[in-house]
Amino acid sequence: MSLTVPFSKRRLATPTGPKVNRMSNDPLTVGMLGIGLWAKPHSSALERLHCFPAVPGVERQIMIGRYEEGVADAAERLNFTPTGTNWENIVDEVDVLYNLGPNAIHADPAIAALEAVASVFCEKPLVHTLKDAEQMHEAAKNAAGTAGIAFNYRFIPPIQYTKKLVDSGELGEVHHVRGQYP
Repeated sequence: MSLTVPFSKRRLATPTGPKVNRMSNDPLTVGMLGIGLWAKPHSSALERLHCFPAVPGVERQIMIGRYEEGVADAAERLNFTPTGTNWENIVDEVDVLYNLGPNAIHADPAIAALEAVASVFCEKPLVHTLKDAEQMHEAAKNAAGTAGIAFNYRFIPPIQYTKKLVDSGELGEVHHVRGQYP
């Protein structure tokens, strides 16, 4: 799976075709599933996307949670409107689904969103079973949208540089890595 700038459903590759960068300057519509621990940092990141010239605007389309009162509270704090309690109602309505829900429900919403031609960004752990992992992998492989997992340090320059060194063979065969972030 690759993680690139998500693109709008308005300009997509075919489901079996190559993933392409978004070509429209229209804002991305984002649906966020989950109001718990990760909703605040991901909402904060969405607010800062305008700092990156290659990234289009973001429209916080809808926030989904289990309980109406809780999701209404979170949506108000995090600038989402409207709200809902059923993720199945939104997968056709958004360009990107941020799947921050409870770990046990990552697979079904992600698969449905990918099949509905949305891009998906999912918190970890991705799934609990091999079967769910295989189904998500298959959906991502066949999707026009992009699938990503929240490994937040993956794209910082030192990690990218290290990956280039490993991929080029310059470091030889890597047997063990121990890393630490400040």
